[in-house]
Amino acid sequence: MENSDIEIIYISKNNKVIKNYIPYKKKYYLQDLINDLISHSVFSKKFFLNKSFGCFGKLINLDYEISKNDRIEILDELIMSPNERRKHNFKKN
Repeated sequence: MENSDIEIIYISKNNKVIKNYIPYKKKYYLQDLINDLISHSVFSKKFFLNKSFGCFGKLINLDYEISKNDRIEILDELIMSPNERRKHNFKKN
């Protein structure tokens, strides 16, 4: 990480990776982060429609309080969870 404490990552359907780093703030929630990303033109409001969010692989809600050194993952609309997908792929083999 750079001199910042929170990593934001989005991997698009075509595997393009977008990373951004922001400084940690106390009492900072996911909804605050989204509003800041929109106001700083990192992502548009429309971009966040039908997106889910995770932190180190676990789904989080908009009221999630961000901790120091968190990695916030922006996820496209999920058809099935990563665990369900692994089980599905395992059954196919």
